[in-house]
Amino acid sequence: MNFHPISSVDEKSKMYVAAMVMLVVAYFAFPVAMGLAYAAMVFAFLLGLASWKIIWPNSELLKSPLVLASVGLYLMVAIGWLYSSASWDDAKLHFSKYAKLIIIPVFFLLLQNFRWRKSCVAAFMGSMAFILLSVYANVFWQLPWSKTQNLGWGQDHTVIGDYITQNIMMAFFTVLVLEKAVSVQSRGYQLFLGAVALAAVVAVTQLSNGRTGYVLLLVVLGMYALMWARGAKQWLAIGAIACAVAASLATSDKVHQRLEEAITEARNSDAMEITSIGGRINFWKNTLEMTLEKPITGWGTGEYHAQWCVHVTKEGWCEFGRWHPHNQYLFFWMEHGILGLALFIVLVLSPIWMTRQMPASSRRMAWCFSALFAVNSLINAPLWSSRESHFFVLMLCLVCAGISFQREQDKDMLQRA
Repeated sequence: MNFHPISSVDEKSKMYVAAMVMLVVAYFAFPVAMGLAYAAMVFAFLLGLASWKIIWPNSELLKSPLVLASVGLYLMVAIGWLYSSASWDDAKLHFSKYAKLIIIPVFFLLLQNFRWRKSCVAAFMGSMAFILLSVYANVFWQLPWSKTQNLGWGQDHTVIGDYITQNIMMAFFTVLVLEKAVSVQSRGYQLFLGAVALAAVVAVTQLSNGRTGYVLLLVVLGMYALMWARGAKQWLAIGAIACAVAASLATSDKVHQRLEEAITEARNSDAMEITSIGGRINFWKNTLEMTLEKPITGWGTGEYHAQWCVHVTKEGWCEFGRWHPHNQYLFFWMEHGILGLALFIVLVLSPIWMTRQMPASSRRMAWCFSALFAVNSLINAPLWSSRESHFFVLMLCLVCAGISFQREQDKDMLQRA
């Protein structure tokens, strides 16, 4: 497979440049301004289609696991409607929610240019830096753009959306900052980036209510440590990271309180009380029971919402649980059978698969992202929830494009040498 880098002539194409500008806007906007992000993504997609002649030479890369899984999943949604008895409103919601899967092939090819990929990374990190600064500023001042208006240390300082989504993005931002720190030569800059990473950790553990954030932060930092562990210096750094996280968790009264609540809710789950952890346990248990009734074909697109209310009749639980089962694996399996589940697993693991022959830096980011995606999908529905789906779809495109196109570009350069 030959890689065809975009030439300087191609980069002057107004359509291509406009598509990439819109894509950079989307990466900056989705953490803080969903409406702007939606509009930018639509324009980037349409302008990308209009620039097809420029990106078409690399169309063989559309055979990648990322594209095959994303398009395959959306086809499963379409096929599932053929044998579903769900209402059109429920099915239409699925077509809308999973529509972002269709943008992946176009964005994947658009992001072949290194300079534009770098701009997209910078846009996302700039947006997350704004959120991080706002979290700390909100300790002292009532910020008009912050969702929470709690003053004081130890309070929940969610700036955008909900604390789950903010903490997911903050966890990945932390490892991006750490990776940047190990790649620069300036000791002063390394110390600064280390301080930013520590501030991001504390923002999750001390200034948020999110138990999901605690888990995912440990997952990505643990994966980063495992992928980076080479020699005494690296293990020393791993120890420092572990101590920093442990100290942050140990000194947070909110963490203690939320963990105690989680244990209590889990123990009382059989009572079918409407709680966060108890609710999730009952979501998983009942959804699995429904799934095993039709494990091969699934129930069909949109069936979860009605079937949940048929299977779970305890008062209050129909409305509480019919939105989604807080588990993306079970969601796809229940509605689209074993093939839907398999395609989603391929999607989650595609960055790891595409980084087998890449430098250590690319492998670390791919493994960290896939670990974040995999674990979060056990306790949430990241392709269903709006802001989460923006994050995971756009980051999948960025991570996999950087991996795939860099590998092909390296091959091309070796062949020309």
